[in-house]
Amino acid sequence: MPVVLVPSSLRRYTEQQSRVSVSGDTVLAILDGLTEKAPEMRSHLFAADKLRQFVVVSKNGQDIRLLQGLETPVSGEDEIRILASIAGG
Repeated sequence: MPVVLVPSSLRRYTEQQSRVSVSGDTVLAILDGLTEKAPEMRSHLFAADKLRQFVVVSKNGQDIRLLQGLETPVSGEDEIRILASIAGG
């Protein structure tokens, strides 16, 4: 089952788990499954139906924007990493 690597800034929604196993066959299905388990996280990742501007998602180290975006296929041992920028100043 694919694993989502959760950044420390979002772990409060995953009971401090840094790795969460989620089933799905595309990056979108994986992120939907993750936000079903942690609904409060959805607004941090998505604005309407697309990823927020400062959220970067990679599959096995490759930015999904350079692949097929949210429709990038995912299989059993893939790692999906979420990188969420934190603004401040």
